[in-house]
Amino acid sequence: MNSRESIAALAFTLALPALESLVVPRMIAKAEAHGEFKPLPVIRETNLRKAPATDGEILTRIPVGTTVDVGYCRNGWCRVSWNGQDGYATARNLPTSSAPRPPNVVVAPWQGGDRAEWQKTRKGNVAGEPKESGPDHSFILEIGTAGEWPLNGERPNFGGTIAGEIEPIENWLELEFGVSTLATAGHTELSGDLLFKKPFRLSPTVEFMVGAGPSLSRTLNGPDAGTSWNVEFALDWMFWPTKNIGWFIEPTWSVNPKNGQQAAAVSIGILIGFPK
Repeated sequence: MNSRESIAALAFTLALPALESLVVPRMIAKAEAHGEFKPLPVIRETNLRKAPATDGEILTRIPVGTTVDVGYCRNGWCRVSWNGQDGYATARNLPTSSAPRPPNVVVAPWQGGDRAEWQKTRKGNVAGEPKESGPDHSFILEIGTAGEWPLNGERPNFGGTIAGEIEPIENWLELEFGVSTLATAGHTELSGDLLFKKPFRLSPTVEFMVGAGPSLSRTLNGPDAGTSWNVEFALDWMFWPTKNIGWFIEPTWSVNPKNGQQAAAVSIGILIGFPK
């Protein structure tokens, strides 16, 4: 390559970012101005984000089956408009084969976003499709009151409970670690449980879960003093009137595999969510 060709190649390389940021967004804007949005159903519950990245601000959560207006999709993300809000949703939760085709360009930065944000999005994973984020909260603290009613005729117990929840697999698995203290005339009981829950998002502010797991109970005094293992089954409703503060109600049923003793219980209290 001679010096003239080298200078031309260098000039083209330096000019390419400017061309991307000036020419391509205008092409996209022109296409979208002519109605290049298509109504499509959401095939899985997804987050509507302010930016096309897994750490982009979550504007709202779109329920499964909802029809949204989908624009161009690239690098694993789609332009989406729903319920008066515009943003981005992961392409894997949309029928992207029916989405409008993007302009025939080699490289296209995102309209309305900077080049650094777009490049960060491209690095989401090896296949070029970033994974959708995890839960809205990295950790949820539950504090409340609890009551237990043995089904063998014994007196009910009442006390308090505290628990923590994490969601290692979004929309599929939540883990709850809880401790309760219950008392009645004659004895005091401490118990801890580990529940594996399947969450179901009923609306942007209501979540329902079913779960099961082991629990360990320790009766500190009285004729039944000792330790016992139980299998516990739970239904859990979470209500989030605000982003990080809510309330819950969780009825449970437990059985001791060794002696067959059963008990019904319910806890109710407040939720404190810690954002990611």
